[in-house]
Amino acid sequence: MMTASPITVNANDGRKPSELGKYRVTMVPICKISPSPENDDLYGEIQADEQIGSLIASIRKRGLEEPIILTADNYILSGHRRFYAVSEFLHWKEVPCRYCSDVSRDGNDTYHADLAEYNPQRIKSVGSLLKEALLRDSSSDDTFDAIRDYEEASTCVNVDFMAVAGCKLVRDVSAKKQAFLVAVQRVIESLQKYWPLSIRQIHYNLLNDPPYISTPKRSIRASEYYRYCNDRKSYNALVGLLKSARYRGHVPMHVIDDPTRPQLTHSGWTNASEFVNQEIENFLVGYHRDRQQDQPRHIEIFCEKNTVYGMLSRVANEYYVPLTAGRGFCSVPVWRNMAARFRASGKEAMTLIVVSDHDPEGLELADDAIRSLRDLWKLPVEGHRVAVNREQIEELNLAEDCNPAKATSSQYQKFVERTGSSKTWELESLPPDYLVSQVKAAVEASMNRYILNSVVEQERDDADSLWQIKQTIAGSMQF
Repeated sequence: MMTASPITVNANDGRKPSELGKYRVTMVPICKISPSPENDDLYGEIQADEQIGSLIASIRKRGLEEPIILTADNYILSGHRRFYAVSEFLHWKEVPCRYCSDVSRDGNDTYHADLAEYNPQRIKSVGSLLKEALLRDSSSDDTFDAIRDYEEASTCVNVDFMAVAGCKLVRDVSAKKQAFLVAVQRVIESLQKYWPLSIRQIHYNLLNDPPYISTPKRSIRASEYYRYCNDRKSYNALVGLLKSARYRGHVPMHVIDDPTRPQLTHSGWTNASEFVNQEIENFLVGYHRDRQQDQPRHIEIFCEKNTVYGMLSRVANEYYVPLTAGRGFCSVPVWRNMAARFRASGKEAMTLIVVSDHDPEGLELADDAIRSLRDLWKLPVEGHRVAVNREQIEELNLAEDCNPAKATSSQYQKFVERTGSSKTWELESLPPDYLVSQVKAAVEASMNRYILNSVVEQERDDADSLWQIKQTIAGSMQF
C-alpha cells in the first residue's frame, strides 16, 4: 500500500487550498484531480513512456515519496506520470497532494511555461527540452539594459575634424597590362572555392604559367624581360595591378583579403520583424556532433600563418579538430588553451599537426610548439609537420621564396645545417587542394575511421529528428 506523507490535512475539513500553506500536504480524492492536457504537448503521451512500468513497480514497493503538485483549480502541475500509475494501474482512491495556490490553469496564458518550471527534474527527450527552452522566461529588461549601456558608452564630445587636402585617384589597368590582368583573373577563378585569397597565393599560382607583366608595342628590351617571375619586382607589379583591378571592377573586392589586419564591426536590425525572421531561419540549423569525442587521441592543427587559415578551417570543421593560427612564435595563452582542451578531452595522448613555412622560423616554430606542450605543460604529445617539407618541394617543383633566409636570423645557422641550404619556401607556394589533402590525411591517420563513420551516421539521424521537431513546432505555433 501507499506510504503516507508526514503532514496530512483532510481536504474536507472546510479550509481552502490556499490556507494549507506552501508545503502542506493533503489527501485528495482521485476523482477531483485533472491532468493538464498541456502536459502531452510538452512531454508526449504518458502511455508511450517506456519507463512507466518501472515507476509502477517502485510505487507499489515504496509508495509515493513525493506528493502530486496541483494548481488552485485542481489541475496537475507536477506528477502526471505518478498520477497515471496510481489511478490507472494501482487503483488508489486518493493521493497525497500539495497545492500551488498562486497558479491556476483556467484563464492562464502562460500555463505551458508554468508546467515547464514545475518539472525540471524530468528525464526528457530532445523535443521536450527544446520546448521548455522556448518557454523559459527571459525578461525584456535584458534588451533595454543593453540599449542603455550602449547609449551611456556612446556619449559624444565635441571634436575637431581634420582638414584633408588633395585627391586620391586609382588609374585603370592600361592596355599594355591587359594580358597580365587576364592571367590574374584566370588564377583567381581557378581558386574560387578558397576565396578570399591572399596576394601571395595568386603570386605563386602565376608562376605555374608566368604571363607578361607588360606588352609594350616598342621596347629595346627582349620580351622575356617583361615575363612574370619569382622576385620582388614582379610581386610589387601584382600588388599594383590588383589595386587598380579591384577599384575599377575587373576583380571583385571580396575575393582578396588581408587576414593580418582584423576589423571589428557592429550591426543591428532594421525592425523586430527582421530579427524574428533571421532567428527563425537559423533555428535548429548547424547541428554537429563532436567527431573527436570517442576518438583514441586528441588532435589539433597549428598553422604558422593566417593566410592559410581559411583553407585549413575546412579540415578543422569537417573533423571537429581545434585550429590555431600562431602568426609566428606563440605566447603562453596559446599553449595553456591547448593543454586545457587536451585535459578536458580525457584522452591519453595528443597529436599536433603543424603547418609552417620551410624557413628558419617555420622549422623552429614547429619544434618549439612540441617542446612547449611536452616540457612546460607535460602533455603526451606527438608532432606531425605536414608542410612545407623537402619531399613536397621536390615532388611539386615548388617555386622558392624570392627572399632567402637572412644570415641575421638567430635560427639561420641551425637552418642551414639542418637543410643544407639557405633557400626558403612559403606555405602559399603549395597548391591549396594539395595542402588541404595533406592535412586531411594527417588527421585521419590519427583517427579510428570506424568510430568516425559511426558518429557521422548518428549525426545524420539526429539532424533528421531536429528537422521533424522544427516542422512540428512550426505547425503548432499560433499567434
